[in-house]
Order: sequence, then structure tokens, then C-alpha cells
Amino acid sequence: LSSMAPDPDESEAKVKQKELTQRIREREEVVKRQQERLEQLNAQLEQLEGPQRHTIEQLRIEIDRVDKLLNGARADQVSATLKVAEATELLERKTEDKRSSSDQLYTMLLDSEEGKSAKLAELEARFDRLLTSLVAPAPDAALEARLGTD
Repeated sequence: LSSMAPDPDESEAKVKQKELTQRIREREEVVKRQQERLEQLNAQLEQLEGPQRHTIEQLRIEIDRVDKLLNGARADQVSATLKVAEATELLERKTEDKRSSSDQLYTMLLDSEEGKSAKLAELEARFDRLLTSLVAPAPDAALEARLGTD
């Protein structure tokens, strides 16, 4: 008979096992509800992130496009800066050439004027001598003129 009587330790163990099993099931339910809630939140986040991801991707594409344009503009600026420097150097050289040519022309004009003035002075002297010889009678002619009028 004694073997048939329930063992108090055994019944207590079964009760504890049932309680433990019940707590585990409750805990599993709580975890399952929390997991479902997390999945719902993740789904909502993905729905919210969808347009944002699209916007972010569009912004990245726009940034890349603008970056390429900016790099092209920088290259154009460097090229233009070099062209300006070359044009400035050419302008300075041409300005110096013009100044040098103007100086040479001025010197040539002065030399020409001096030559003309000298030639004019020489011609005036010759003309004066010619006039003097034409106006003044020759000494023999003057003597004849006196003798003939007396």
C-alpha cells in the first residue's frame, strides 16, 4: 500500500513543474507578443524609411551630378585662368613692342626733321648766295657803268 500512496515530494515536484511550465508558457506568450510588436514596428519603420531612402538616394545622385559639374567648372576655371595669364603676358609684350616702335618712330621723325632743317638751312644759304650774286654787279661791270655815264 505504501507504494501506492502519493509521495509528497513527487506531488510537490509535479506542482512546481506545472507552475514552471505555466510560467514558461506565459513568458513565451509575452515574448511572442513582444516579438509581434517588434515586427509591426519594423514594418512601420520600413514604410516610413521607404520614401526617406528614396529621397536619400535621389540626394546622393544629385550630389554626384553636382560634384561632376563642379569638377568640370574647376577645370574650366583653371583653363580660363591660364588663358587670362597668357593673354595678359601677350598684351604686355605687345604693349612693350608698341612702345618700342613708337620710340623708334619718334626718333626717326626727329632725325628726319633735323635732316630737313639742315637741308633747308643749306638751301637757304645757297639761295642767299645766288641772290647776292645776281643783285650785286660784277666789279668790271660797275666800272664800265661809271665810265660810260660820265
